[in-house]
Amino acid sequence: MTTQTTTPSCHWPAVDPGQWPEPDPPFPVTAPYRTLPALARLGASLHGRGESQVLDTDRLVADELRAKWARLQALPERCVAVAPALAADPAGVWRRVRAAGLAIVHAQQQAGEPDGRVPPGPVLVRVGDELHAVVAGWAMPADERPFALRALRADAGPVLRWIASRPAAEQPLHALGLAVQPDLAWVEIPPSGDQVIAALLHVCWPSGWDPAAKIGCDFAAIHAPVADGEMLRSAAVGLSRALVDRGPLVRHVWTVTASGTRSRHPADPPGPAPDSADTAWFRCERQVSLPLGTAGGPPAAALFLIHLHVHPLARVVMAPQRRALLLAALESMSDATLRYKRLETIREVLRRDWGGCG
Repeated sequence: MTTQTTTPSCHWPAVDPGQWPEPDPPFPVTAPYRTLPALARLGASLHGRGESQVLDTDRLVADELRAKWARLQALPERCVAVAPALAADPAGVWRRVRAAGLAIVHAQQQAGEPDGRVPPGPVLVRVGDELHAVVAGWAMPADERPFALRALRADAGPVLRWIASRPAAEQPLHALGLAVQPDLAWVEIPPSGDQVIAALLHVCWPSGWDPAAKIGCDFAAIHAPVADGEMLRSAAVGLSRALVDRGPLVRHVWTVTASGTRSRHPADPPGPAPDSADTAWFRCERQVSLPLGTAGGPPAAALFLIHLHVHPLARVVMAPQRRALLLAALESMSDATLRYKRLETIREVLRRDWGGCG
C-alpha cells in the first residue's frame, strides 16, 4: 500500500476488491543502467513477468480511484491539461475518450491469460450501446451520441455531480480517468507533423513533471529534461510512429524515493530526506501505449496508460539478488541521471546499508 490516501466523504467506489489479485510491482532493474525506449509488445514476458493485460488491475483499484478523486477535487489544475484547440471543442475531446474506451475494451477481449496469475475482472465493458465503468459505477455511450453519464450505482452520485461541475472539455476525461487505475495521456501526430504531441492529459500521479507544461509538446520536447536521453530523443520520429501504428506496447520506468507519496508534481512539497534503506520506497510506472488509429479524430493517435506502483523498497527487494542488482544499477548511473532522478542521497544510503550485498 502507498502512504498517501485522502478519502472523500463518501465510500465510493463500493466494490469488493477481492476479485482482483494482489499488486504485483514490476522490477525492471538492469545493470548497467541505460536510458532506452525498451518497448515490448504486450503479450510478451518482460522482466520475468507476463505482460498480457492492457489494464493490470489489482485489489488496490478502489483505494486508488478514491485517491485520484481526492487529488482532483483538491488540485485539478495539477492533474488535467487540454490542448487549447480541444479546450474549445468538448465534442472532439469526447470522440477521443470514446475511442480510447472502446480500444481498452477491445484490447481486454484480445488479451491472453497472465502468466501464473489469476486474470482480473474487467473494469470497463461494453454492454449494448454503452460503456460500463464497472468499478466506478457509471455508464457512458459507446456510439456516436453526445457525451453523457448514467449512474449504475447510488454511491457514484457524488462523483458524477462533481464531474458535471467541471468544464465541458474536462468531463469525458474524468469519466474515463476515474474508471481505471492508470493515469491517461492522449498523444497524436498532427497532419503537419512527424512526432506525437500531448493532446490530452489526465495525470494525477506525475513522476517529477507538470502536465500543464507538457500539453502541446512533441515527443522530443516532452523528453528534453531526461538525463542521458539522447537515444530516446533521436528516435522521436520512429517511436512516434510505433506508438500510433503498432502495439499495444509496454515499457517500465523505475526509481527509488524517500516516501510513498503518489504524486511527484514539481509544485508538491518535497519529501523528507531518506534515512535508511528500510524507509525507502520503490516507484515503478508500467506504461502501455494503445493505438487508436484515426477513430479519435483525423490525427493518428494513441492512448498512454501509466499504472503507478509504489511499494516499500524492503518488500520489493527481499531477495539478496535484487538488492545487489539495484545497487549495481545505481552505481552505474551517470551523475546527470542521479541528479535528474534525485537519487544521489538515496544511493549513499543504500551503499551504507547494503554495502555487503554486491
